[in-house]
Amino acid sequence: MRTLALSAVLFLALAVYGFAQHLPGTRNCATDSYLEVLKAQHPHLAQERKQAQQNVQEQLQQQQGWQNLRAATTITIPVVFHVIYNNSTENISDEQVLSQLAVLNADFRRMNADAANTPSYFQPFAADTRIEFCLARLDPAGNPSPGITRTQTSRTGFDYFTDYVKSTANGGTEAWDRDRYLNIWICDIKDDVLGYATPPGTALARQDGVVLHYAAIGAAPDNPFLWPYNMGRTATHEVGHWLGLEHIWGGDDASCTDTDGISDTPNQEDYTLGCQGGIQSSCNNGPYGNMYQNYMDYSDDACMNLFTKGQAAYMNAVLSTIRSSLLNSLVCTASIRSDFGLALEEDTLLVAGKSIQFADASAGVRATEWLWEFEGGVPATSTQQNPRVTYPQPGKYDVKLTVSNGAVSSATLKEDFVHVTVSDLTVFPNPTADYINIEQPARIQVRHVALMNSVGKTVLTAEARDRTLQLDIRHLLPGMYFLHLRSSNGTEIRKVNIIR
Repeated sequence: MRTLALSAVLFLALAVYGFAQHLPGTRNCATDSYLEVLKAQHPHLAQERKQAQQNVQEQLQQQQGWQNLRAATTITIPVVFHVIYNNSTENISDEQVLSQLAVLNADFRRMNADAANTPSYFQPFAADTRIEFCLARLDPAGNPSPGITRTQTSRTGFDYFTDYVKSTANGGTEAWDRDRYLNIWICDIKDDVLGYATPPGTALARQDGVVLHYAAIGAAPDNPFLWPYNMGRTATHEVGHWLGLEHIWGGDDASCTDTDGISDTPNQEDYTLGCQGGIQSSCNNGPYGNMYQNYMDYSDDACMNLFTKGQAAYMNAVLSTIRSSLLNSLVCTASIRSDFGLALEEDTLLVAGKSIQFADASAGVRATEWLWEFEGGVPATSTQQNPRVTYPQPGKYDVKLTVSNGAVSSATLKEDFVHVTVSDLTVFPNPTADYINIEQPARIQVRHVALMNSVGKTVLTAEARDRTLQLDIRHLLPGMYFLHLRSSNGTEIRKVNIIR
């Protein structure tokens, strides 16, 4: 029996080793190539990326770089992993996926065990980015989820230029809402590619996320593949791209004239392969040379161990601008947040006697109970998810929604949410001694008001800036006047009698 057991272990080890020989021999990130594909497919993305980068730079100026970031609170990004597999080897274990989540958290918080390997001269630049990752516990519908989806495919591999891994119709699976999740697809990537990512501001919602080779996921012992990329640093590298970082050597290979845009990463001529030692200099970047220990280089997993303070500040600026919607995501918890709006083509400004339909927009755990309270509305309360309500009288009214799933609840009150106007253009009182009040219906916008006396002389003018306008006429002599109302409905004249 011992002989049989030993033979089985050796067979498994040889099988894994034999498989490893067919894996890519060097790190190959396809993010730059993928970006060019996206630009070719969607020419407007180049301008959107430029605007996104400008927004990040403005945010960096506001947060004053690393100094202000150090006092910032930790940001947590919800992650969903999509495992796309053709065979059992590619259908990696939950443990391997969870190991990857642990690596991301350790690397981004500088809690990685090999942080001690950062050379002393680079230690002052190394940063805790204050970015963490959590496994999604709710799916887009608010139902419980393990945060890992699994899809069997007939495809034997995927590539970055078709991006089929993100399409159910092409053997992959669709992205979850990118405003609430970081989507990470795990699959067999062709052409010796380890991974690629969509930089911020460069992708359609259905394409946004990170794609990783299944054998680069997580760390040993949960990652069983014998090669230089079994410590989970490919994900760290690609998520860095997803948060806006470029390769540490810049955009062009073998050049000292480009840059990654980060001030505290040394100018570096080209990417680093393998595991270097000592000081490797290029581009006159002495005395300490290349920062090949940086996660945004091409070094083996075992030789990567830091982000810099400048990189941390940049990623946080991205999360405060382009990817800020993720800061409000509740998918990693079992909580619920009440919110609401209106159905399409509805308006909170309406004429008395009309109705509008409300729309539940709550987030987090899927709600099963709704209690609406409508000040001034008919009905005054409702337990429907998306009720229709009539407002008989002019005024401004509050709306409150309480949602629950039986275990947790949340309430939201929006004051003066509904503005109900008169049904027709109204001028009152008439006759008057002190003031003339003008109220506009929802369908009309008064722009200019002129009051003329009986001989046609203009004695008072005003611009309407709200639905109600009050004219002070206490200084005018008594008599008959003519109020000219120029509005979106044309010009209307009303007689006004001023008395004393």
